[in-house]
Amino acid sequence: MKVTSKKPGKQRKALFNPKNHQRSKLLSTRLADFLRDEYGIKRLPIRSGDQVRVCRGEFTDFEGEIIEINNKNQRVKIKECVFEKTDGTQFHPTIHISKLIITKFKREGKRMDAWRSSMIERKSGFGVWEEGLVAPKKEKEKNE
Repeated sequence: MKVTSKKPGKQRKALFNPKNHQRSKLLSTRLADFLRDEYGIKRLPIRSGDQVRVCRGEFTDFEGEIIEINNKNQRVKIKECVFEKTDGTQFHPTIHISKLIITKFKREGKRMDAWRSSMIERKSGFGVWEEGLVAPKKEKEKNE
């Protein structure tokens, strides 16, 4: 999402009130190295059920499943990251998506969901350079 204003208030407002087609781009995070080599892309939107690893912050090197995604402030709750309050109850703190790396995709049975697989095919650069990019030839119309 491109913010053209130089005013900080307008930039924050644009981040907190994205349009629907801009929301998934804001909620994307980078892939682990082995997934990057396999699929040929660097970033994908996160979804609940994905396995992620925390890279920075208090929960560094924790790996777990995403329980909940908060679209407004771009934070997620992870099942394995738990704080304990003084009264003994436990809660899941929210972690910003910039601190995460996707390590495993959520799968429905043995297959990946259709939306994500189509996005991977569209974004991956495999096969483009082998065939070369050639514009389609236009046929001249015969006016006889």
